[in-house]
This record gives sequence, C-alpha cells and structure tokens, in this order.
Amino acid sequence: MPPRTGAESAEPPRRTDEPLRLVHHHPGYLRVRAAAFREPEAHDPVVAAARNAAEAVSGFRSWSLNAVTGSVVIQYEPGTLEPDDLLSHIAKGAGFRGVEVATRSKSNRRELVSSFLEGVQEVNRAVGELTSERADLRELVPLALVAVSVVSFVVNDDRGRLPHWFSALYRGYRIFYQWHRREIQTRERVARHAEERAASDMPQGTSE
Repeated sequence: MPPRTGAESAEPPRRTDEPLRLVHHHPGYLRVRAAAFREPEAHDPVVAAARNAAEAVSGFRSWSLNAVTGSVVIQYEPGTLEPDDLLSHIAKGAGFRGVEVATRSKSNRRELVSSFLEGVQEVNRAVGELTSERADLRELVPLALVAVSVVSFVVNDDRGRLPHWFSALYRGYRIFYQWHRREIQTRERVARHAEERAASDMPQGTSE
C-alpha cells in the first residue's frame, strides 16, 4: 500500500546517515528511536513522513511520540504484518539509513535510563486509566508497601523473604512523603496558621 499523501508530506524529508533504531519489540508493540524525533519542530517533515509511512501500512494501530527522549511507540495488529517490513517502510519513507537493532552492548547508560523511565511512564498512564485518574504509582507503591507491612506483621517470624513490617511501613511512608512533599507541607502550613488564628481569636484570660 503506498504512503498517504497530504499537507504534512508535501515537503519530502532529507536523506540522513542516521538509522532508525529498534529499541524494543514484542508482538503488537514496537519502540523505535532517532535523533530526528527528539524535540522536533512543528510539522517536522521527518516526523510527518515517518508517521505517514506507518499509518499507510495495513495493520497499523497507533503512533505515540515522546519528544523528550526521541522515541516512538508503535502499536500494530500482530499477525497482519511483519514488523521488519513496517520498520523498513518507515525508514525509507522518512529518509533514514535503514533500520538498526539496538542491542544491550550498544545501549549506553542514558538510553537505558530513558527506556526505564518510559516504561514507568507507560505503567503510570495505564494505572491512571484503570483508576479513572484517581490514583497513580505515587499512591499505589506506598500502598503496596503498607500491605506488605501488614502481612509481615501478621505472619511475624514466619514471614520468610518479606521485610520486617516496620521497615516496609517506613519505606512506604518515605516514598509517599517524597512524592507528595509539597502538598503535605502546604497542608501543614495551613493547619498551623489555622491553629494560630484560633489561638489569637480566643478571649484574653480564658482558661480551660
């Protein structure tokens, strides 16, 4: 199927020596990365051509660009297309020098950290969707540690590999406090000011 044409693809992208790098793949899911995807300008021809090339392939489902890390998550229908064909089509349409598989030996520390953070962000978004945006990992991780603390306290000496209940509880509190420090400090200031106002409003000489 030929790539789509339109206003976004009117300006053909320039050829580049940079390859399109495959960072991660499992059936139905691809993560690719390129310097051209990092902080692109509005209507960037490379990004537009890459997305148009992906959308033109039967079985394509979605395209999600992370402009901070320069990576794109592509979802497709497993069994309806070959991932290699999809990547080759994108690379050719956007002017990349082929496709390169990013192996562990080629991945530097920054890329590993970026991949980890992207994974955490995706899990966090999924948690937000499941809870209708009422909670995310900032609440669920401390809650899980509190649950571990309760179980550890109940089983006591038979807890096996579970941490001591006090340790799990303290870690849960510290994580919750670090992630919600501003809100907690704001609430503490409001409560303190309310107490001070209440004390100043009390009639002089009032005793309990």
